[in-house]
Amino acid sequence: MACLFCRARKIGCIRPPENEPDQTCNQCLRRKLTCGYPTESRRGYHTRTTNS
Repeated sequence: MACLFCRARKIGCIRPPENEPDQTCNQCLRRKLTCGYPTESRRGYHTRTTNS
């Protein structure tokens, strides 16, 4: 899963291994940005509203 910065720029997001304390990706490290990940998944079915 890409971080918010990489997702907005549509660039490759390379995360460090899970056991490292700092979870900042390479792109954010290079630019000295705060690396943030989305909290909940946006995937799934959309609910349809019925027009009665």
